[in-house]
Amino acid sequence: MNFFCLTLSVAVFLLSLLNGVQAQPTTTKLNQVELMQQLLGTWKGELAKDTIMVMNWTSYGKASEDNYKVVTKDKILYSRKAIYGYDQKYDKIVVAAIADNSPNIDLMAIWFSSKDTANLVEYEYLSNPEKSNFKMQWILITPDSAKRIVIYNNKVESVSTFLREKNEQSH
Repeated sequence: MNFFCLTLSVAVFLLSLLNGVQAQPTTTKLNQVELMQQLLGTWKGELAKDTIMVMNWTSYGKASEDNYKVVTKDKILYSRKAIYGYDQKYDKIVVAAIADNSPNIDLMAIWFSSKDTANLVEYEYLSNPEKSNFKMQWILITPDSAKRIVIYNNKVESVSTFLREKNEQSH
């Protein structure tokens, strides 16, 4: 009987270990579309002395659109329109942007690596982001403030703080 109890105890112990291994936490897939929605609203940030960027993010169904402009001393330097849509194959947001001063279109990829950090690279580097010469990172500090970090050739070129403007339509 003692041998049976010992064998049963060892079996229960081994099963509990196996169950513990199986119960290890798995990484939760981030909902890229939901996370992108947290950026909706009007954001304003200083890029340089007397130069600001105003971004107006609106929803377009489950996608979004951004109309922004860079202004210095009340003169618009340039403006851009961008649309953002989800690419299920890559689990990333694809961006197509055009500026008023160029016929060219810019394609980029954005993905959230955490609930408050978004990464952006040129679309051609979607599958190998570390090879992109241009990178941008947005870090949400609070629901109404964010830090934008622009990186060229693996060197930080600028860091700007953006604040969400309050109006009747936000939150």
